[in-house]
Amino acid sequence: MKKKLIGAAVVAAFLIVPVAIKFAGKPPRREAELATVQKLAIHPAILATGNLVFRQEVQLSAEVIGKVSAVLVREGDKVTRGQILLRLDPTVYQAEVAQQEANRRNAAIAIERAQINLANQQRSLDRTGQLYKAKYIDISKYDDAVHQVDLAKVELRASHESLEQASALLSQSREHLAKTEVRAPIDGTVTAVPIKIGETAVASATGIAGSSLMTIADVGSIMAEVNVDEADIARVAAGQQAKVYPAAFPDQPVAGRVESVAMAPRVVPGAQGRSYVVKLRLDDPQVALRSGMTCRVEIVVGNGAARPAVPIQAVMSEEVAGAKDRLKNVSYVLVVQDGRVKKATVELGLSDDANQEVTKGLDVGQTIAVGPARLLRELH
Repeated sequence: MKKKLIGAAVVAAFLIVPVAIKFAGKPPRREAELATVQKLAIHPAILATGNLVFRQEVQLSAEVIGKVSAVLVREGDKVTRGQILLRLDPTVYQAEVAQQEANRRNAAIAIERAQINLANQQRSLDRTGQLYKAKYIDISKYDDAVHQVDLAKVELRASHESLEQASALLSQSREHLAKTEVRAPIDGTVTAVPIKIGETAVASATGIAGSSLMTIADVGSIMAEVNVDEADIARVAAGQQAKVYPAAFPDQPVAGRVESVAMAPRVVPGAQGRSYVVKLRLDDPQVALRSGMTCRVEIVVGNGAARPAVPIQAVMSEEVAGAKDRLKNVSYVLVVQDGRVKKATVELGLSDDANQEVTKGLDVGQTIAVGPARLLRELH
């Protein structure tokens, strides 16, 4: 094989400079880019995709069934907690309250009747007891009087229970009536009003969502919610820095920080693998972000410690025969020493977009060839 000669000077850090290369017996001179091995802070990142969401967003649904009689706000209106936003027709629920109020009054009257009956039976027992002591009547008459008093006491207790039941039903009816007025649960801005006057709002039931009435959100606070693959989730923790790239502003990344990591996976029907929801707080975005925008996120992992590293494009790989003639993938770089190029097998560690950690095979300060890629293949 013809010798390949490199005439160059050692360069500092990762300052990549062109160096003339001359092939023996060939007049054309070609240039290679060289760099030196140095210690750098490696910042590997985990990539994930997701959406921007409002930090606090509430979707209001109907709690009782009824026809919408009034919508008091529009999309974009600012509202305060407790403000009435929408009214349902209260006629049915007003009638229900009136009926339960009547039932409660009847229950209260039944208690008065039971108290009077108990008092009468007690007086009768007192007279019967005196007659029995005077031996004017036998014991069976006295036992009947005692029994009547006991029955009167039971009826009084039952009347009290009926009153409690009537009171509970009345409270429930009043609560249903109150729910015909839909109020804002938070301070915020109305972001959607999908229902209209005259439409029937259906209440939520077990496993069935009720009619969506409107959505309120704190539009001044937005965050990113992304799905991280289960293979990477162990390296993600609260407090890690991140860069968020909204699809609408791909060239304007927003700095952020991991706020929370889900404890349970999100399983999407039909999708392969599992992912975990990671929420990120954004640091004062300078662009007009909106809820629902898609985004990609780079979550920085590792401690940023200085490690021996080379430009990532300097690392190449090849398959070589290993144990039992099995092929294995080996990484290497081209080291420039004494005007010659030699291949050095290396072991790799962490990497980021620009640099690759080398854990074994190179020393800090050594000069290596970085590119161009075609020339590196020829040198190899």
